Amino acid sequence: RPPLITLDRRVPIPLYYQLKELLRRDIESGEYQPGDTLPSERTLSERYLISRPTVRQAIRELVYEGLLEREKGRGTFIARPKINYGFIQQFVTFYDDMAQKGFLLKTRVLRQEEEPASRPLAALLDVPEGEPLAVIERIRFLEDAPIVKVTNHLPLKLCPDLLTADLTDRSLYRFIGERYRLHPHRAAITLEAIVADALDAELLQVPEGAPLLLMKNTTFTTDGIPMDYFQSRFRGDRGKVKVEVFESNNLRVP
Repeated sequence: RPPLITLDRRVPIPLYYQLKELLRRDIESGEYQPGDTLPSERTLSERYLISRPTVRQAIRELVYEGLLEREKGRGTFIARPKINYGFIQQFVTFYDDMAQKGFLLKTRVLRQEEEPASRPLAALLDVPEGEPLAVIERIRFLEDAPIVKVTNHLPLKLCPDLLTADLTDRSLYRFIGERYRLHPHRAAITLEAIVADALDAELLQVPEGAPLLLMKNTTFTTDGIPMDYFQSRFRGDRGKVKVEVFESNNLRVP
């Protein structure tokens, strides 16, 4: 199809930037839908009478901004809107947060077994080294796509028969709250940007080296007892973390 707006060579705005903003407008207006294939570099080059390197630069910047996704051997696609991992700012589980947003959530349990606490885990959970832990490793799916791999470590003395519980498609914290009266009250959380290793790539269906968000969380009960330490590896291409901050009275200049 012919361009709705041609590029203006009379203004001091780079052509790649003009093309980038035209494509952004088409994406944000809904002319291109998530999952649609972007016209090829050659097509865009001929449509707007510009060089392919100019087209390539515009596309590269839109990929960097998250509006486009490139798949090797397949082409460039309109990116799906990223899920807000808002649960990180609230005391709510990933399962409950996604369910409240209306997503179809599924869980596959990869591992559910007893392990002795290593020295680092013993320190995090305030238990003796070698203390039996329930280790539960799961993959969470949203709309049938794997979104996060999570590995929980809980002192087995707090939840004695957890290893035989059916945790498929259910919230772990809701289960242990109902069964053992273990209720999360406080959490210490760290977030890190990492890249997918070979196992992550296989389980989360992303290329090796793809961006992931690593979340480390120690959860405490109302009595201050560490009840769980878990690590979650979230797909960076499917979600984002939105943070709201407020002015601190302590930082005000008198």
